[in-house]
Amino acid sequence: MVNWNFIVLLISAIFATSCAAQKQEQQDGLVKGTIGIYEGNCKPGPGIPPCEPRPISNIIYFTQKSERFNPTLVIDSVQSKPDGSYEISLPVGSYSLFLKDGDQVVCDLIQCPEVCYCSPFEITEDTVLIIDANLDHATW
Repeated sequence: MVNWNFIVLLISAIFATSCAAQKQEQQDGLVKGTIGIYEGNCKPGPGIPPCEPRPISNIIYFTQKSERFNPTLVIDSVQSKPDGSYEISLPVGSYSLFLKDGDQVVCDLIQCPEVCYCSPFEITEDTVLIIDANLDHATW
């Protein structure tokens, strides 16, 4: 004899799990880009082409939106490939992007002078953001 209550419960559980997984996928956004470094003499002048960053493999930290790096605010991190490219999936929210630079972790301050946030960005449902960032070791 078929236990219909069990079958209905099983189908309900599968449907609920499937919907939860689908909802989770829809709430993530994708961040991708290229990490590079400016090096050498980048002082502009007549007949001197502008400096271009050299792609590098580097650690990129994604934190809650913040004014400075704080390890307790790190949501996720990713290592860029040797060609500088990276890609990471993040949940909906407000973030800051930081780069590892030797023994330091650095960022670009934006939205100053009222409140200065480190490389802020927003992830909304199904966002695809391209964020390129560079370390600056050049002479300008």
